[in-house]
Amino acid sequence: MRKEQEKNKLQPKYDRTCLRLSAKELADNISAGKPFVVRMKVPDNISVNFTDIIRGDIELLSERVDDQVLLKSDGFPTYHLANVVDDHLMKISHVIRGEEWLSSTPKHVLLYDAFGWDLPKFAHLPLLLNPDKSKLSKRQGDVAVEDYRDKGYLKEALVNFIALLGWNPGDEREIFSLAELEKEFSLEKVNKSGAVFNVEKLNWLNFQHLRRQTDGEVLSMLKAHLSKMSIDPSKFSDRYLLEVITAMRERVSFIKDFTEKSPYFFNAPKEYDPAVIKKRWKPQSAEYLRELSKAFSDLTDPQKVDYEEALHRSAESLKVGNGELIHPLRLAVSGMGEGPGLFDIVSIIGKEETIRRINSAIERIK
Repeated sequence: MRKEQEKNKLQPKYDRTCLRLSAKELADNISAGKPFVVRMKVPDNISVNFTDIIRGDIELLSERVDDQVLLKSDGFPTYHLANVVDDHLMKISHVIRGEEWLSSTPKHVLLYDAFGWDLPKFAHLPLLLNPDKSKLSKRQGDVAVEDYRDKGYLKEALVNFIALLGWNPGDEREIFSLAELEKEFSLEKVNKSGAVFNVEKLNWLNFQHLRRQTDGEVLSMLKAHLSKMSIDPSKFSDRYLLEVITAMRERVSFIKDFTEKSPYFFNAPKEYDPAVIKKRWKPQSAEYLRELSKAFSDLTDPQKVDYEEALHRSAESLKVGNGELIHPLRLAVSGMGEGPGLFDIVSIIGKEETIRRINSAIERIK
């Protein structure tokens, strides 16, 4: 039937064959146990009207609405019937859903009218799109909030990001707390066109919201993350971890970045970046670091500035530039060629650990 309708370029819909059966034919079919469904007979020649908060007044001729199935042959209700009854019984005031449900709304409106129930307010949100403007789907990446939460995104960043998908406050602001969104957000300002899901924007928002967290909040999250990574957080004092947080604040977008970008704060390096060794570790680097290690050993309760001054004195004594010591020292204590300030790292891990790492690097890097 539907293929024939499509062939004749007619709108596919039920042709009401069973509506034309006689009472005897109906009784015989039921007696014979033939399966059947229950449909809603859509009134002829009327306009179905409703107001959408985002899209305004919408009107559709009933001729374009199919006689929808309400009860399937197994006796279970279809989504359309169950949705309307459930929303009414739960006293739902606003139905907010994706625009793909816009075409089904006239069916729901007719059901509300048939039951004599008041309509809720409808708002059909624009589709979420991939950067290539295709519809966001599970096949092309994560679509559930839980997926992004498990990847380390902060709830504050996710709420902020989702609010900006199709909505803006009318000015240049982009960073919002939940309390701020409660005051600013309105469905009336949501755009009709699809919103592109930009992961780079989400990452930026996560960075911004992580910066907004207090040190105490970041400390709690960092401890939880360390436990998840099988690193015992009790090995480190709160003071130590807070110093790590201060050093890395501007370098992390996620809590996981603390262990991914600066693992050396939690474990001594087990290997060294080969590219950095090739570029920064010279034949005389081991000799220079031995001299620097001696200078560090002579320090008493050193602070950050003390390590820096000791390195300057060692460089002068060796008659080399500071870089001849700075680069191999960074490699020795971190295993990497970049990160926060070198003397921040050294002052955080402490004198004894710094010397141990220098000696280990001298032994292992050839």
